[in-house]
Amino acid sequence: MPNRMSEQELSKLINMLELTLNDNGEEFVAGEAFLDDGYPDNDLGGRLLVRAGKIFVQDPLPGGSPAVISAVRPVVLLVNGRAVTEPTPVTSQDVIDWELSEAPLYAITVSEDRLMAFFTLYSPKSFLWTLNDKYSTNMLEVDASIDVETVTGQLGLKQIVADFEQRGIIQNLNISGIHGELQNPTYQPIPAAVGRAAVPGENAHLDLFFSETIENEFNEIEGHVDYRSHLHIPSATRGEVIARKTPIVEGIPGYDVYGEILYPPSPNDIIVLARNNTVLLVNNEVRALREGRPRVTGDKIKSFDICTSYIVPGNVDIQLGNIVFSGDVVIRGNVEDNMIVESLGNVYVAGGIYNSTITATGSILVKGNVVNSNLYSGYFGVMYNRIYNCSKLLINEGRILQKAVRMLTQAVESRRQSVKYGQAVLLLLESKFQKFPQLIKELLSVLTTVKSSYHQDLEQTLHFLNMFLKPVQLVDFLTDDLMSGVIGMLEELHSGVARMQESKVEVNIGKCQSSTIKSNGDILIHRDGIIQSELLSSGNISFLKSFSVCRGSKLEAGGSISACYVGGESGAQSYLKAKQSIAVRKMYLGRITIDRVTADITEPVENTVFDSDSIRSFKPGYGNGA
Repeated sequence: MPNRMSEQELSKLINMLELTLNDNGEEFVAGEAFLDDGYPDNDLGGRLLVRAGKIFVQDPLPGGSPAVISAVRPVVLLVNGRAVTEPTPVTSQDVIDWELSEAPLYAITVSEDRLMAFFTLYSPKSFLWTLNDKYSTNMLEVDASIDVETVTGQLGLKQIVADFEQRGIIQNLNISGIHGELQNPTYQPIPAAVGRAAVPGENAHLDLFFSETIENEFNEIEGHVDYRSHLHIPSATRGEVIARKTPIVEGIPGYDVYGEILYPPSPNDIIVLARNNTVLLVNNEVRALREGRPRVTGDKIKSFDICTSYIVPGNVDIQLGNIVFSGDVVIRGNVEDNMIVESLGNVYVAGGIYNSTITATGSILVKGNVVNSNLYSGYFGVMYNRIYNCSKLLINEGRILQKAVRMLTQAVESRRQSVKYGQAVLLLLESKFQKFPQLIKELLSVLTTVKSSYHQDLEQTLHFLNMFLKPVQLVDFLTDDLMSGVIGMLEELHSGVARMQESKVEVNIGKCQSSTIKSNGDILIHRDGIIQSELLSSGNISFLKSFSVCRGSKLEAGGSISACYVGGESGAQSYLKAKQSIAVRKMYLGRITIDRVTADITEPVENTVFDSDSIRSFKPGYGNGA
């Protein structure tokens, strides 16, 4: 027999009864709905039901569990004033409300650049929603239905315009377009407000009317080098326009749909300076004031000058001495053993270079062989320039000396005594700064061989440097201001070398053996190749002849390497490293590196191009192919 409900349980159930109206307008007892749901009398769990838009809760009997309620969009349940999104147990003590989270009638969107605002109509009317009746159950899912016959609201233009204004979108509001969409809906986004994009300015640019590279630098006629053509070096005549700067064009501000001003980015300007033998006119033209090789140096500041040439008709040897020149150096013979050629320009050698050092802030072009020598071009030509390095060391030492003199004079004055500035310098040179005179001697040994002045104050700089080698002369007239002036001269000497670095440089050689070559441009080998040498290029390294060889050498390029025969059947292995790619016609033995990925070549490979992708999958014995 079924268990009988106790009086206590019956009393509790009676208290839950509530009179309401059914769909026909007749009264019914909600509690009876719970009793007549067809569930067995021994179900102890709580119950839920929905009637006439209301949710009713019956508590569980002793030992039973509370009923669980959830909702289906757009119905949002509020239990005790808090929205719930998961199935939630409830009792008669909980306050259960509901609301609708229906889609809006329209949407206002703004493009990422804030230059366009769009109006999208979803529905011009809102309709009535009602909860669907649900029978008693211990797990109730509340849902609702829309009544398209009952309109609860009509979307109007005034409401939409007010929404735009509240968002701050007031610039060029397309009221007629919004009104047209309300009258004849397309339900597609329409432009509602349009801003105006800022018009960017134009960067300044520089037009060069001369070549920065040397083409066919050594032209042979019947087996002889034609020097009369000046080695095909680009040149300008007096009065010729060598460059023209086009000034910047400022941009035009715009505005977004919120009315805020959109400022265009500032265009990039170019600073142009006319230096030796050039002039900058008011129309931004740079003209040559004499005949010579036009060149442009510098990065952010472009400096123009006309480079003169120092021509050596024969060999550079011990009788001629080392060469330091502030322009191009043209050598029609060889550079013999243990010589130094330093140029603030290009160096052209018709013969070979043997056991010597060549530095150039521009390019280096060698017709013959390079044997047991060092060649530094462009940036490296500056870094390895003796004037650049000696003056830098002397500047640093001079600043320390000046600071030491000031400390010494202050210490003397603190004792209510005095000392001459020159005497303090003399004492420090004899005790703590014995290196200072030695650095001066090294710099003077270079400056005295200069074939052309680096700057107008070179003679004055030489005069003051020589004074420091005769310290007794310093005692009576040397002051702190004069010391600062000497350091300033050295700084101008130092920066003058740095300013001469040319941007488009190259090293072009025929054959290289047991040598080091560094260039911040390309390195070209136009003849036999290289043996047991080290090549470093910020650009590309290219072997131009199909028979060129590379044996026992190290090559590193910031761009690509294009080689022909690398190594040999019995030759030492070579190491090739490039940022982009390495192409070889045939490589016998060695190691290649692309960026940071390395592969060892243990078996010959032919007609292979290695890049960042192919090197990862390379396997010895499988690398052959076109």
